[in-house]
Amino acid sequence: MSDAAATPGPQPLPSERKAELMHRLRRAEGQVRGLQKLLEEGADCAKIAQQLLATRHALDSTFVRLNLSLAEQELAAGAGGSSQAVSEVLDRLQHKLGRAR
Repeated sequence: MSDAAATPGPQPLPSERKAELMHRLRRAEGQVRGLQKLLEEGADCAKIAQQLLATRHALDSTFVRLNLSLAEQELAAGAGGSSQAVSEVLDRLQHKLGRAR
């Protein structure tokens, strides 16, 4: 028997995590639209920079959350499926990482 047969493949995101990521992406999409409007209206550079920073933060936050979800799946698979405990640890880690930014 090969190791590939024993290793589970990629798992889809749980629906609650998918909804959270979609919410974050929609927020970032709105911020990008806001940027476009600021540029079209000829807003000053400080306002544009502030909006760019907010958009960047929204996308960074989404990226971190997606990677934590991947780590959660990998750790739960290695821990025999105890995803609740892994999820709680990763949520605390995300909170601490967010504070360090």
